[in-house]
Amino acid sequence: MASFLKPDKKPHVCPPSKAIHPADRWETLFVYSFICKFTNLRHKVEGLESPMDLEEALMLKEPNTILTQLLVQFIINLKPQTRNLSTDQISTTVASVLSEYLKAPERTIFWNEELKANVDPFESLEGGFFTTDWDFKLKILRQLVELQLCHSPEIKASIDNAWGVVHNKHKKNQPPTVPLDPSDPKSQERLQLIPIGQDSQRKRFWVADDSPRIYVSTNPWKITATFQTISSTREEYIAEIENLKATAPPEPKKGQKRSKPEQAHLQLITALEARIEAIDAELARVQRVRKKIEQKRMLIAQAEVRQTRTRRQTQKPDYVYSNNDFDSEDDGGDEYAYQEDERQDDEYEQDFLDGMGGSRRGRAAAAPTRRSARTSAMNANGKREGSSDSGLWRGERRSTRLGGPDVSLDVEPARKRARTEESMDSAQSTEGPSSNYAKTNGVRVKASGAAALKPTEIAMEQIAGKKKSKFWVYAVEPIPGVNPSPPDPFEDLPSDADRQTANGNSTNGGAQPQVANGQPTKSEHDKLLEESLSPLG
Repeated sequence: MASFLKPDKKPHVCPPSKAIHPADRWETLFVYSFICKFTNLRHKVEGLESPMDLEEALMLKEPNTILTQLLVQFIINLKPQTRNLSTDQISTTVASVLSEYLKAPERTIFWNEELKANVDPFESLEGGFFTTDWDFKLKILRQLVELQLCHSPEIKASIDNAWGVVHNKHKKNQPPTVPLDPSDPKSQERLQLIPIGQDSQRKRFWVADDSPRIYVSTNPWKITATFQTISSTREEYIAEIENLKATAPPEPKKGQKRSKPEQAHLQLITALEARIEAIDAELARVQRVRKKIEQKRMLIAQAEVRQTRTRRQTQKPDYVYSNNDFDSEDDGGDEYAYQEDERQDDEYEQDFLDGMGGSRRGRAAAAPTRRSARTSAMNANGKREGSSDSGLWRGERRSTRLGGPDVSLDVEPARKRARTEESMDSAQSTEGPSSNYAKTNGVRVKASGAAALKPTEIAMEQIAGKKKSKFWVYAVEPIPGVNPSPPDPFEDLPSDADRQTANGNSTNGGAQPQVANGQPTKSEHDKLLEESLSPLG
């Protein structure tokens, strides 16, 4: 039995594209759709608001913010612990990360059929990633997107959750997955990249966001598929809708049905017309964002051009203008030579020494005049001085500009008066006697008021031995109409037993009565005659 050799299958290799701009390459739509569906870079990267912004960044041959931020996010998704992500080192980082994946036997867009291995595109590259052509940049971005879809744990989890993939089916207690709502950004309907419709010629129409950009392609499952852009502005978008309406199939005859391509053509027109309102809102938003970016750039440019005067003028300004001044070459202004103020420099130097402690021996610190500063000051014992010493401060606290008295700091102001008039009698008071007081028989009493002596009363000296009090005055009121006669010196004298007891331990806390030659003294006699007490104060 003869054996037949199987012929080698030709690899599925797409013919090289003849596009001269990234807008006519399907990789641009592929990368931009991934950015919109799986990342938040579209609203995070400054200037990346539409597919046209990505295409302009690819055309530049110098480092730019859009490509740098895209590469940084793609590398972090693949290798979260990667460092050296700055603009000047991102090219080297991308080359090292990509070379690690190219060493695996997995086929990539850089697969070589002869070597049966992947070829490192950065091996013979000079100048870095940003200096290459837009075609090379677009291929690198496409390869990074494919690697993320296959190897990024976070992105793979989003895809599995959207399609309801369960990895551990053998677990009994695992709850079933609930399909996500179609309006969810991570739902299956939102993550898929499917055409919005096709016309009667079976051309697919693709859109990536709410911008007026429309891509058109033939059957993407064929090698000979073509891809191009037909709309980038609102005017082109409206013109394409009118073109579709003009090429729409005619009305079918009675009893006939439309074919599927004809129905798809009409549905495509309806779908494109439904997006006009969203396109207008998106264009207004992009315009506002671009205006803010332009204002920010203008402010940065003005800040760089703005000059700040850091030196003093060397010429005195002349504010008198006349016609003669403009005719002559010399404006008559005096040349001004800057001179340092020696007195001011001395003050600055002295303040500096005070702050550093250099003049502590030569000058004492002035006493603070504010209450907050006085209470926070420390005394010699290291304790805070209380408010009781508030009378020791110098000077008036009220400013002279506000109507306060102009008091010299060298003159100590008088102490404040006591709040109560009775405190005037205290030993601590330094003021003189008040006009409301008078002396009677050597005793200081009030001259007016409810506590004043009556006309018939006589103030007496305080009993010896009693504790002196400023609130009480001993007064005697004689019998009206009777002249007081000298009392008997021996009347109402205490007995010998009482006198002995008084000498030992007096109940009233007084001293022993004074007796001269067995007779009581006149002062003792007067004290015994007191019959009433009158409270004062």
